[in-house]
Amino acid sequence: MNAKIEKHINGRAISASPVFKGGVLPAYWNCAINDRIIDKIFNSASEIFRFAENIKKN
Repeated sequence: MNAKIEKHINGRAISASPVFKGGVLPAYWNCAINDRIIDKIFNSASEIFRFAENIKKN
């Protein structure tokens, strides 16, 4: 299953997408904030959402 999880945090659209490398569980997760891909590998979707909560709002 390749389900993208989307949330709105601090006025930003956050999406977390799993990446599978042949196993049952995701090997890692990709993140996009307002349709901009973040060049960082995350271990879980909840890690992505914690990261997004800690970004300072302009």
